[in-house]
This record gives sequence, structure tokens and C-alpha cells, in this order.
Amino acid sequence: MKLSVLLGGLHNPNPATRLDVVRVLGMLDETRALEPLRECYPNETDDSVRQAIAWAGKRLFQAYQAGYSTVDEIFQYFGIDREIENTPDEDEARLMQQMDYSLQRDLVDMREKGARGKVGWAIGVGAVAGVGAGLHAMMMQGAESASSAMADRPRIGTTRTPATAPTDADISIWLRRLHESDQEGTREQAIIQLTELNNPRALPHLAATFINDPSPQIRQAAQRFGKILYWRAVYWTMEQDGSMAAEIQRRATALGKKIKADKTGTTPDTIPQLGAGPGAQPPTPSGSPAVDVADILMKAKEGRAKRKSKQRPSSRKRKQ
Repeated sequence: MKLSVLLGGLHNPNPATRLDVVRVLGMLDETRALEPLRECYPNETDDSVRQAIAWAGKRLFQAYQAGYSTVDEIFQYFGIDREIENTPDEDEARLMQQMDYSLQRDLVDMREKGARGKVGWAIGVGAVAGVGAGLHAMMMQGAESASSAMADRPRIGTTRTPATAPTDADISIWLRRLHESDQEGTREQAIIQLTELNNPRALPHLAATFINDPSPQIRQAAQRFGKILYWRAVYWTMEQDGSMAAEIQRRATALGKKIKADKTGTTPDTIPQLGAGPGAQPPTPSGSPAVDVADILMKAKEGRAKRKSKQRPSSRKRKQ
């Protein structure tokens, strides 16, 4: 859902449509609509719409002063900010790609040798354990390159919720329950189901409920789930028009990170699975020469030592 389309409803010739749009904007605390509402107010000819604009304008101004932002809410609700924070930058991702590839390659090689009887499986497992112990030791020693990259890899719960496309699902049954039931539980369930159907046409009905329902609990639910429905639509639109990728880059830069715009992970799709069987040859990723984990760890250790040596004053200067 584009905000410009929603704001276009402020100029609809039908006063009922303008009223619905103003109520929706007020319910959503859409602070980006504050200036358009201010511009529309002097020219509005319908008294009910003018009153709604005054009500919505007051709400949006308070939300603006409080620092509320729809985009910020989207990034927080769908875990996009969390994913940015836990995503390695390009240098870290490249190092992790090399390490992952090398470990996969070594495991496949040992399985192949074990199947031919050249190396016992127990020896292979011991070698893998040795590599794992080396990685653990490097992390415990505070290696600033390899170990920090390993620690910063995205973990379970640190990836964002994917965007879902708005639907044109039939919402008439749940609208009747929302407007006609005298049971709070039924009306609340209707609000939840309208959100799950993900049809933005439910927004004016949720806004009317937010304003008119006698129950504070139902009014609160209408606003909360109405915002979620709106956030989903805006999130989907931002993914489709490229503005989401641009905003992710902007926020990553603000955190001092340099990440790929089309981030899909750090492990190449060409790396074979461990069940590939004897004889499987792990291909070398394009542009990434095969390297040993030991070499990567050694380079990380050397880099750390060099940085420390630069920071430590020489013995001659200390004597002086």
C-alpha cells in the first residue's frame, strides 16, 4: 500500500470516502499525513470531515512529537532491524563463506577416504573435532577477525519475517460479526480474523470500531491489529518498489556496516551436502579460491598480532 494512494482519498469527491481515509490515518498514527491533513482542513466543506481532520491532526501531532514512525514500527515488528544488527558486513561474510566452504570440503574428503578404507572414520571424526577445538580456542582468545565474524553470524530468531502480499479475500462474514455482535469476545475475534485475511479493505471498518466501540479493550484491539494490517501492506509495497532495500542499506550504513543489497546468506548454493557420498567433489565457488581453515585462522591471528603491536609502544620509547 502506497501512502500516496491513501492520501489521494483526501481529495475524493465523496465526503464519506474522505471521512474513512481521515479516520484510518488517525487510527494508524501515520505522522507522514500530518502536513496533507493541515493543507486539506481549510478547504474541507463537509463539517463531519472537518471535525475528523481536527481529531486526526491532533493525534498525529502528538505521535510526531513522541517520535512515532510507521517505517520504524515496521522495521521493529518484522525483525528487520534485528536482522541488520546481526548481519555480518561484506568482509566478515566473505571470511565466513571461505571457512564454511573449507569445513564442508574437509568433511566430504574425510568421508570419501573413510569409505575407501584409507582413513578410519574415527580418525576423521577426531580431525573434525580438532578443527572445532581450534575454532573454539580462537574465539575464546578474542580473535578480532575470524572469531568475531563467527560470533556475528545470523542466528535463529535474528532473521526478519518475510513480507506477505495483501489479499482480496472475502471479509463480509467477519465484518458482520464485528458490527453486529454484542459479545466482546466475538468482536475481538473478528478483528483478529480480519487481520489474518490480510485484506486492506478492512481498515475503514477497524477505524470506525476504534472510534465508536463502547469497549476500551475492543478499541485498543482495533487500533493494534489495524496497524499490523497496514504495516503488512506497506512492508510488501516497499519490498516490491525497492525502497525497503534502500532503507536497509541506509540503516546498515548508520550502524557502520557494509552489506550486500541483495543479501541471501553467506553460504554458496554450490557447496555439496555431507550426504553427497564418496567421490563427490566440492566445486570451488566462483571468484573464491579454495582455502584451508587453518590458513584463515592463522591470517586472523597474524592480523590481530599486528594490530596489537601497533598499539603497544616500543621498549626504547618506554625507557625514554
